[in-house]
Amino acid sequence: SVSEESDPENERNIIVWMDHRASDEAERINATNHNALRTVGGAVSPEMEMPKLAWLRARKPAAAAGKAFDLADYLTWRATSENTRSLCTTVCKWNLSADASGARWDDDFLRTVGLGDLRDRCDVGEIFGAPGAPLGTGLTAAAAADLGLAPGAAVGVGLIDAHAGGVGSVGAAGPTPLEGRLALVAGTSCCHMASSRAPVFCPGVWGPYRGAMVPGTYLNEGGQSAAGLLLDHVVTTHPAHAVADALPGASTYDKLNRRLAVLAGDAPVAALARHVHVDPDFRGNRSPLADPCRAGAIVGLTTDDGVDALAVLYLATLQALCYQTRHIVDALEAAGHPPIQEVVITGGLGKNPLFVRTVADALGVRVALPAEDEAVLLGSAVLGACSAGEYPNLEAAMAAMTRYGSSIAPDPALKAFHDAKYSCFRKLSALQTELWETMGRV
Repeated sequence: SVSEESDPENERNIIVWMDHRASDEAERINATNHNALRTVGGAVSPEMEMPKLAWLRARKPAAAAGKAFDLADYLTWRATSENTRSLCTTVCKWNLSADASGARWDDDFLRTVGLGDLRDRCDVGEIFGAPGAPLGTGLTAAAAADLGLAPGAAVGVGLIDAHAGGVGSVGAAGPTPLEGRLALVAGTSCCHMASSRAPVFCPGVWGPYRGAMVPGTYLNEGGQSAAGLLLDHVVTTHPAHAVADALPGASTYDKLNRRLAVLAGDAPVAALARHVHVDPDFRGNRSPLADPCRAGAIVGLTTDDGVDALAVLYLATLQALCYQTRHIVDALEAAGHPPIQEVVITGGLGKNPLFVRTVADALGVRVALPAEDEAVLLGSAVLGACSAGEYPNLEAAMAAMTRYGSSIAPDPALKAFHDAKYSCFRKLSALQTELWETMGRV
């Protein structure tokens, strides 16, 4: 989020999404049990904007005044001077209420959480647009000069970057309907985006957000605050990291993948981590437990600190990320979402074949990769095409501009293994909760 202050000495303040300093504010907001929390799975995250604004108001009041933007809205405002906010950013991260009759701030919610005068003190937007809708007369002369483009070039209402990846990946024509596809935007963190024609209220999973990604549909959004970040942490802090870097291969993960293939021989690579179990909540749990204070755990460690032990630990961590995705999907389907039949992966982890294979096998569904590696950029281009009037609506643009590249099916021979290890994953997660509760009572 970006704050524009009137003080020229401190004109812009930026808080990155993964900043968890507003955890106490999030807890206080959640303790109200306000009805508005239904559309965020029952609980706001410190990664959302209302906790951050409450934190700023208490500690840096000037930054909670002036104008406050999500990055996508700040960029379109700078480009066009139009102060129209995206339904994606505001509904997903600002607790804006949206339904078939329109979008509006819930003033009762703001009063209840102690931000009743927010709209008087700070410009948080009063006009909201659907992703891809044209903004004003396009680029201003000043913005055009900055960007080296023509004044008046079309600019569309934006999206959060991960949601642009969803637009750039799940819209390709194929046998699976939109409601049966999960967009997995997998990089430093992971976002799991599922669209439906009817609202699905799932505890611990954000949404349903009306019109936040694809107009006319509801979006549910799961996530992992640390995915690629967690893999980097596990690998780079291991004593054998330097040894792994010396192995043949294009990258550290390619080297570890090759080492795992050698260790497995003719057996499945997945089975190498049979007795190593990881709870991946090293940076809290975004979904479906919605607890930013949770911590991670590893079961099955020995005194072996060699490169082979590192490779197995990396594999177990990667599997845990995939089992957590399965947990999110299970929660969505239990809440009434149509069955997920296909996962479309984009982002940096989509370039790791072991991750892609493990998603397919752990969830037991087909996995597809977009033909365009940079699906976030493609999704942004889709928005631009819509704003320029090249297509009648966003879904038509998605279907015309996106396509699948490769796909893989799950290996049925590994179903029993992954079902058993997923059961262990759920037990470890439940035990973590029990341990925290036990120690919290003394």
